[in-house]
Amino acid sequence: MRRLATTLATLAALAALACATATPARSSPEDELRALDALWARMYATHDTAAAGQLYDAGLEFVSANGRTKTKLQEMDDVRAQPGLVMNYFRSTPTVVRVSGDSGFVAGAAAWRFTMNGQPRDVLRAYEMMYLRGGPLGWRIVRVRMGTVP
Repeated sequence: MRRLATTLATLAALAALACATATPARSSPEDELRALDALWARMYATHDTAAAGQLYDAGLEFVSANGRTKTKLQEMDDVRAQPGLVMNYFRSTPTVVRVSGDSGFVAGAAAWRFTMNGQPRDVLRAYEMMYLRGGPLGWRIVRVRMGTVP
């Protein structure tokens, strides 16, 4: 019995040492931007204005596919739930993710389906986003350009 207790104590000590010296895997800046891209899509799908408030920079410039430029406050209105609006999904597929110093760039395609006042609609857009380091999530979106998919 004493031998079993000694063996268990030794195994526990080795396990504790392994946990103490193990270095957690660090994500790359590109992985961080991919995760924030997924959050960006999810915040529209779930009307998460808290996430949008953290992700979008105060000086956000958002250019819609029709050329209309919106501020952070104006874009937050598109994130919010609205009477008669049912979001079926909002998905993004980043195809380019680049980081240079404290700047990041993500480009891809976004697709969403919603019903507004009983009228279903499917939308597909190309997007480009510029990020800068900082903010509560580690990066913040300072510019979004939406366009038509070729």
